[in-house]
Amino acid sequence: MEREHRRPKLIEATANDYPAATEILVSFPEEWELVERMSRGNMPLYIAAMRPEEERPRRNQFYGLSPEINLTLTTYRLYKFFRPWPMPSIVVSWNVATERRRVERVGDLKIQLQPIGQAQAWFGETYGVLWECYFDETRRREPDWQEELAAIWRIVEKSVGAVKLFTQPREPTFEEGYTEFLTRLGYATDATCPKWWSKSMP
Repeated sequence: MEREHRRPKLIEATANDYPAATEILVSFPEEWELVERMSRGNMPLYIAAMRPEEERPRRNQFYGLSPEINLTLTTYRLYKFFRPWPMPSIVVSWNVATERRRVERVGDLKIQLQPIGQAQAWFGETYGVLWECYFDETRRREPDWQEELAAIWRIVEKSVGAVKLFTQPREPTFEEGYTEFLTRLGYATDATCPKWWSKSMP
């Protein structure tokens, strides 16, 4: 699991990237910790997470995993992936005689942090379950989304920090080619829990 001291807040990282911003808009601004910042062309993409929460594990929490594995899953963490959306305020004047507009000045710059996907993980020191890791429909229309999702998936794996990770071989938002995607990430059908795919971390 993570053995880190204070991580920067998501809003701090955004402020560093957009020093002219007068306001950064995101739900629960003080709760999101930056996990990693990725570059996406000229725009950053932020992987952020809520602080880990203690869980009361149940023997049958995840069907198909043994009670021994389920009982080690003592921590839950929610991750979200944010794309910044700059929103400058512009003051425009209209000349009635010439029927032309003129930009008088650019005012405040607000940055809306738009969530474009999320992941959920339950974990302990030895085992982890990456329950979901997906992009929303808008992001999935872009041509390179699978490569970017794979990079984010690896960031979440590292953040979870378990020795062995389990995931389901189905994802409703990724109907075709999902098992091939998992294979490229290093997952395969688990020998002892065949309803799950797993990966041992280096």
